Amino acid sequence: MRALLLVLPCLLTGLAAAQKTPAPQKAVATAKEAKVEWDGEWTLKASQSDNVDEQIDAHLKDLNFALKLYWKKKLQSACRSFSKLDILAGDSFTVTQGKERPIDTPGDGTEGEWKRSDGEVFKASLTRAGATLTQTLTGDGFVLKYVYSMRKDGDSLALQATYTHPKLDNPFTYKLVFKRND
Repeated sequence: MRALLLVLPCLLTGLAAAQKTPAPQKAVATAKEAKVEWDGEWTLKASQSDNVDEQIDAHLKDLNFALKLYWKKKLQSACRSFSKLDILAGDSFTVTQGKERPIDTPGDGTEGEWKRSDGEVFKASLTRAGATLTQTLTGDGFVLKYVYSMRKDGDSLALQATYTHPKLDNPFTYKLVFKRND
């Protein structure tokens, strides 16, 4: 019995040491994140994406008729779906959403100005962290945030868009999924 009591702590120590070995895998994951390839042309995967108009209707369903019309027009103007996405990455990023004008932003979060094709002017910034790009467009009284998340396969990405306005009770969000063109 006494021999068992002496051997038991050694076994527990060995078991604890064996469980702590995943640390090198974390370093490998960090190295993979550093090699994210954003450059390319991307096509919308409609079957995996939200229908923006349906999402707007669902988001506004509890408002009265006049407010519903007002916010629907605002959201449809700001929150657009697009079938193509083009990203050119480097020290700065150029993101083109469909047939819209390219959004040129430094990758360090510095704010610049971007004018949408309808003439509306935005403050635009972009930050990156591993497999995620966050692009923020600040318009007249609202903020539109695009979070691009590269999926593990490197051939698809998800775009989570969030529209916030101080007079809108809850932020409006929708998701678009894109596949890299070959």
